[in-house]
Order: sequence, then structure tokens, then C-alpha cells
Amino acid sequence: MDERHGDTHGTLTDYSGAFCPGLTWTEFSPEKLHETLALYRRMFLAIDGFWFLGVRDRFGEDTALDVDLWAWQKYFRYEIKQLRELFSIEGNDVEALFKLMQLSAWAGNMDVEWDLKNRSHGIARVVKCHTLSVLLRERTGRETRFCRDIEQKMFDIQTACLNPEMKAQPLRLPPETLGTGICCEWELTC
Repeated sequence: MDERHGDTHGTLTDYSGAFCPGLTWTEFSPEKLHETLALYRRMFLAIDGFWFLGVRDRFGEDTALDVDLWAWQKYFRYEIKQLRELFSIEGNDVEALFKLMQLSAWAGNMDVEWDLKNRSHGIARVVKCHTLSVLLRERTGRETRFCRDIEQKMFDIQTACLNPEMKAQPLRLPPETLGTGICCEWELTC
């Protein structure tokens, strides 16, 4: 840190002061780092949405969905590899998948109740979903296709990256869940 800031290791709560050429993330408080991670997770979801809408508006919904799923398949393979290494997550069962999903960049955009029955069986209950909220505000009905078709494909991609024998089955999905306090609920087994 330069002399204008003194020793601020782990204490900064903002960056309102003078420019610091040697600034690193270690200068910020744990609370600010947590807040920043939450913001980056929202921005990650935003760029995905902006990208999808741009492709859809230029080339149509079907093309946008095809390319989006292709990109997510590549991304999930990459993300799983990186998270496994960083957090020493082993195994190819539901427990390992739940751990990886908890740490995923997009996971902070949902509130999920994880019910691990055993290492090979669990229920993921989404009680808050930013994507569903956005789709409902559009009032176009896209939430039905997204929550039923696209989310099934997304789960299929994730589970296949970890274990081709793993399956995700929807238990409850919109529009039936709207107003119940649950966005969707999935059973995972292997």
C-alpha cells in the first residue's frame, strides 16, 4: 500500500479515498469482499442475459437457445474442473454436485435449500430465482419453456459433466409453483 493509505490490510470498506496504484483485494474487509462477490455473481448472470437477448433479437429464439446451451456445456465443464481443484472436491455423486453447485458463479443468484438424503440422492429446492423473476416481469410466458425445457437441459449438462449416470428429475415447476414460496424443486440421483 502506498503511504497515503497506511496499513489497510483487510479493513477497507470502500474505495472513496485517493487512487492506490498497489491496491489488492486483500486490502478490503471480509464484509466488502462478500458484498463484491455477490455483485460479481449478479453481473455474471446479467452478461449471460444480455448475450442471450442480443443473439435472440438478431437470429431468433431457437438459435439463441442452441448457442446458449452449447456455451453452458463448455462453461460447466470448465467451472467444475476449476472448483474441484480450488476447493478439493472429490467424487462424482450428488453430494459432490451439490457442493459444486453451491460454489458456482451463478448460484448466488438463487436461494436454494439443499436436502442431501445420502451421497447419491438429494433434493434441490429453489425458493428464490432471479431468472424466474425477470421472466415473469416480461409477461411473455417464456418462464414455462425456460423452467421446464431449458432448466432440464441445464441440469442434464451439469450432471453429465460430473457423472453420466446421474439424473435430475423435476418434482415441482412453474407455473404450478407460482405463489407457493417455491420456484422449483428437483430430485437428483445416481
